[in-house]
Amino acid sequence: MKIKLMSILLLLSLLIFPLQSNTQTRDPSRVYKVAILPFMIFSQENLDYLREGIYEILSTRIMVEGRIEVIERNLVEQALYEERPVRLDEAVAQKIGMRVGADYIVLGSITKVGNYISLDARLINITEEKPPLSVYTQHKGIDDVMLKIGDFAQDIGYKILGRRVMTGRLAEPRQPGITYLGKETGYKRSQTFNFEIKGLDIGDVDGDKKNELVLIDNHNIYIFKYDGEKMKLFQKIETGYEHNFLTLDVADVNRNGFAEIIVTSVVEDNLRSFILEYEEGKFRKITEKSNWFFRVLEHPKEGLVLMGQRMSPEAVIEGPIYKFVWKKKSFEKGPKLPFPKESTIFGITFANIRNKDTMDVLVIDEFDRLRLLSLDGKQIWFSRDRFGGTNNSYDTRKKKDIAFRPGAEPPWRVYIPGRILIRDLDGDGQNEVIINKNHRDWRIFDKVRSFDKAEVYNLIWEENALITNWKTRDVEGYFSDFQVKDVDNDGEPELVVSVVNTESMLSRKGTSNVLFFKLF
Repeated sequence: MKIKLMSILLLLSLLIFPLQSNTQTRDPSRVYKVAILPFMIFSQENLDYLREGIYEILSTRIMVEGRIEVIERNLVEQALYEERPVRLDEAVAQKIGMRVGADYIVLGSITKVGNYISLDARLINITEEKPPLSVYTQHKGIDDVMLKIGDFAQDIGYKILGRRVMTGRLAEPRQPGITYLGKETGYKRSQTFNFEIKGLDIGDVDGDKKNELVLIDNHNIYIFKYDGEKMKLFQKIETGYEHNFLTLDVADVNRNGFAEIIVTSVVEDNLRSFILEYEEGKFRKITEKSNWFFRVLEHPKEGLVLMGQRMSPEAVIEGPIYKFVWKKKSFEKGPKLPFPKESTIFGITFANIRNKDTMDVLVIDEFDRLRLLSLDGKQIWFSRDRFGGTNNSYDTRKKKDIAFRPGAEPPWRVYIPGRILIRDLDGDGQNEVIINKNHRDWRIFDKVRSFDKAEVYNLIWEENALITNWKTRDVEGYFSDFQVKDVDNDGEPELVVSVVNTESMLSRKGTSNVLFFKLF
């Protein structure tokens, strides 16, 4: 009995303190030696200066006083001269490492083809049989590649000292997420929620200088803290079963240092939208029971702008789209925004994607086609594929369907398209379009939409059309919302997506997860 009890206590200690046991696998008094081999360069241009820059970054950032030493460069070069290898592969690298007394050796290559520069580098353990630490990345321009070298150097230190390597950045991805120029990044899946996520957004809602992840279902708001590994519930806000939440935005549109939580909601046939803000440790409504549809616009010139549009007498989205202005303690209707006539507030944005100086309008139409329009409404381009469709909707009996006889009409269903984001993610000066693509199961009639898989697309403007730059892997279910922001507060944005795994489209009861995709 005593032996069994001790075994249980030992097992519990391993479960409770896994990180401590990992960090104690290295001898704290040992000094580890690292040899850096000259990086091979494949290019028609003379890029020798890159080799020098890479060595400088690696040698200065790998070194940890009293723990990690970088072997002198001239000793490594002498060993290379004596070995005189035909090619510099991992087997040769190990021989060089043993010659100079290294515990680890770093080798890699730089390849330049056209405007793209790729980095392929590895850290090899010579004294122990352990898998190498690898990094592969490809970018337009040199700056981003050199940043990845710096990240790689930092992770080398973590690897050698037995600490946790920065999650998902340089280690081989557990699951392929985004494929771009031959490289795949990984993605992570959250715990499963027993509700349908209808919207998500990211922002600093409590003023602690760190972003929170906010989710909504039909009538609840969930605020999470995310550290790159786990979503921890910070607060749940219940509003009542009568609500049907349509959209969520999290943005500091009144510029006071706290991101507002902006929810468009319908109660029966009436709008009951509201805006929450964090004050003195609580979330309170600074706007409530508003008869406006709300959405936050990322304006190319003005930044974040709160938009509003009315509900028509037939309970559909109609009329001019207005900019809302903060006046001391509340948001008030401001000037009309220059969208084409008959535009609706959802699935629309200003887009300077043809060039930085030309502002067009990008919109998802009623058939889920993506259309690029001039400000006066003239069509510039439209997609053959369907984008932006969701299962997010509300029903109304105020609008009649003429296909049915009077008194027998079913409720009119208004679908809410997804968001459109405009970003320059790779820093090449050209804006990209980020948009969801839910694939419909056409066995279901249009009033009840069914989706069997989903992707997020990144599109760029080339030769008078938007073409695919990259896309995520397809995922079973459908994407109800997405955002590109720094959700784990590591200084780099992630693509964050809510995926709904619907058990019954007729009952609209399902489970959800949040997916976190690493970007390039």
